[in-house]
Formats: sequence, structure tokens, C-alpha cells
Amino acid sequence: MKKVLNILLISALTITVGFISMAVPFSLLDNLSQFQMRFLLAEEVAVYFVIFSAYFGGREAKAQRRSKDAQLKEQHDARVAKRKEEMKGIVVNSFDLAA
Repeated sequence: MKKVLNILLISALTITVGFISMAVPFSLLDNLSQFQMRFLLAEEVAVYFVIFSAYFGGREAKAQRRSKDAQLKEQHDARVAKRKEEMKGIVVNSFDLAA
């Protein structure tokens, strides 16, 4: 469900930004000079770059966080197994500590 909502949100954002990026220059074509139109194009490219960077930067950070969490879990499991092996065979008041 979360993945579907994520896809719908990205699609809606893409459609909205695409429509605005096409509609604004055509509506301002008669009102702006050539330099202003180039500046508007540069602004649109900058907006696309920011959206692209934010989306893929977030995905990369999430992947790195998952990788680090998995590594920490492996280290924890190794420490627990080592400690369990060290405690094996130690009996206190007929209670096996390794169990």
C-alpha cells in the first residue's frame, strides 16, 4: 500500500511539474524577452535537478541506513553467539547459563 501511494504521489508530482513547466513558458511567450525566456528555462532545469537529487538522495540514504542496520545486526548476532558459546557448560545451582 505504501509503495502504491509513493508511486501515485511521484506520478502526480511529475504530471503537475511537467504541466507547469510547459504551460508557463507558452503563456509568457509574448510577454518575456529572449533573455528572460532563457532564464526561465534555467530555473526549470534547476527545479528538475533539485527534485531529482532529493528523490534519489533520499533513496540512497535509506539504502545505506538499511545496509548499516543489517551490518550492526550481524555484529550483534555474532557477539551473542560468541557469548553463548563462552557460557556453555557453566552451571550455577543446577541451572545451565548457556540455555
